[in-house]
Amino acid sequence: MNQEILIKEDEDISPFIRGKIRIIQKREGYRFNIDSLLLVDFLNIKSSGKIIDIGTGSGIIPILISLKYKNLKLYALEVQEDLFDIAKRNFQINNVHVQIALGNVKDVKKIYNHQYFDYVVINPPYFKEGNYKNIQEKIARSEALAKLEDFIYGSWYLLKNKGKLYLINITERFSETVSLLKKYNIQPKRYRFIHPSINEKATHFLVEASKNAKEGGEIVEAPLIIYENPKEKKYTDYVWNLLENGF
Repeated sequence: MNQEILIKEDEDISPFIRGKIRIIQKREGYRFNIDSLLLVDFLNIKSSGKIIDIGTGSGIIPILISLKYKNLKLYALEVQEDLFDIAKRNFQINNVHVQIALGNVKDVKKIYNHQYFDYVVINPPYFKEGNYKNIQEKIARSEALAKLEDFIYGSWYLLKNKGKLYLINITERFSETVSLLKKYNIQPKRYRFIHPSINEKATHFLVEASKNAKEGGEIVEAPLIIYENPKEKKYTDYVWNLLENGF
């Protein structure tokens, strides 16, 4: 184990956004992808306050948020002990102060006070079930420990009145996501759909929702296109700029 940057034998460290940040990850476990970057890019926060990333994984989202916003108090919740440990070390090596807790979103009432946060961010498990190469990836990618409704109910509990929720999910769960948001009176206000290329159907969507807001006034932003040339994996200028320069 390298004491300086705290890397274990089964881990590696990946530079991201031209080395502005470094992320420790398991070589064979859960690894972050571009979805985290797109979600943070979608955030539209005008004031200071407290923000929490539910299911933080390696901690990539709070670290990215720290690049975009300097006046937010950062919090994170993670259920897996090994990822909790990785996230803590990632916050350390990137010099980002994050108050992280170990626990399941189902137990938020035991961990945080009601209506404690101004903003909640979620990159939830996309799939209800599936086959995965290890338990870490299974818990991160599927609803093995918590369902989408648990994340949205937890967001309702954590958010202040008029507080905002930001999340990303796959399009096949779009109507389910919107229904759950409305069930807990977190009104969707802004959407953006993500397409692999300009000629392909959307695969993911981003949504901003506000707790106890009135219905109506939704905005659907221009589509976010990932690849200009999907066969050559050539990114669009928009995504390339995010990967090169950040926010």
